[in-house]
Amino acid sequence: MKNIAKRYDISKTFEYNKKNGPFEEIKDRNNEIKKIIGNFGIETELFGFKTNLPIGVAAGSLYSKKYMEGAAKDGFEIITWKTFRSVNRLAHVSKGDFLAHNIVFLPNKSISVNDMDKKIVAQKEFSNNVKNISITNSFGMPSDTPDKWLPDVADLESYAKENDKLVITSVVGTPKIGGDIDDLANDYAFLARAAESAGATVVELNLSCPNVCGAEGTIFRDVENSRIIVKKAKEMLYNSGTKLLIKVGYSDKEHYKKLLESTSRHIDGIVAINTVPMHIVDINGKQALPGGETSGTCGKAILDMSVEAVLNLYNARKELSLQNDIKIIGCGGVTEPEGFIRHLDAGAEFVMCATAALFNPELPLNIAKYLRDKKIQRKI
Repeated sequence: MKNIAKRYDISKTFEYNKKNGPFEEIKDRNNEIKKIIGNFGIETELFGFKTNLPIGVAAGSLYSKKYMEGAAKDGFEIITWKTFRSVNRLAHVSKGDFLAHNIVFLPNKSISVNDMDKKIVAQKEFSNNVKNISITNSFGMPSDTPDKWLPDVADLESYAKENDKLVITSVVGTPKIGGDIDDLANDYAFLARAAESAGATVVELNLSCPNVCGAEGTIFRDVENSRIIVKKAKEMLYNSGTKLLIKVGYSDKEHYKKLLESTSRHIDGIVAINTVPMHIVDINGKQALPGGETSGTCGKAILDMSVEAVLNLYNARKELSLQNDIKIIGCGGVTEPEGFIRHLDAGAEFVMCATAALFNPELPLNIAKYLRDKKIQRKI
């Protein structure tokens, strides 16, 4: 199957896909899913939102209202906006000097921590089963300015209430030339407050992105700077009921423990993980995508690392006795029902995907069938 362009055409730019995609009429499968799952499922409550199918879409793959509504129609219960900035930022673009603009496909091989310094050869075509799909992406966290995205946030919040879905608005600060951590924290805080003013009830502070060259890409690794950002953002929120999440990358238990110790009084949950940064090349050994030297790998290849991160977070939270204070939202590598279950078994209260939202959007339907066929009835 050549580049699988029903939801995203890898031969086109991000802006083209954002404007014209998804490239198919999306059928609303929610009633079908409810009939299939029946009395089975995994009963979950997240910030007052209740469901028996705790699968959602993480920040990264839903670029517009059309993409957001499409994911809701697919049956994803929580839908997250692609991360917003306070400034206009265009996505990376290839001028013929890279394999593609923003996305290429990867071999069907699991990635471990020991592989992170290795190079992986990418390809422009995909011929495997979508349940095994892996990609790398390098967007650079593009964004419109708030005057353009805030009205869309407001519209989607209304849409979600009408259709029994939950929306997460993801934001990221943009470093100023010559600025310091306080400037960056103020930008994060401004965005969190702006999203809240548009009706957002759950705001995610994205502290991890391997595809940007600025400090905003690896903040979660700096415990003190993370604390400064989340504290400032929490103080800026007007409504005490607005929930605040942080999005982080892969790490071990000890770092997560320090991060939670530093930020737990200001946040309500943590989303792990973002993509795994890797050196992705073409068949000639040249960097495959524009942007930084590494690009974010995601899809089935990072499932093992993602589940390990959830387990590390779960144990860190347990040692700090924060089970009743901080929710864990697992993310990464979920392209089929078994991956979804692995995240829950590792300790996640909810599970997110990103790659599947574009290339395997029947995932909620397939999970519902799996839960029914296995006669699974659980409560988290």
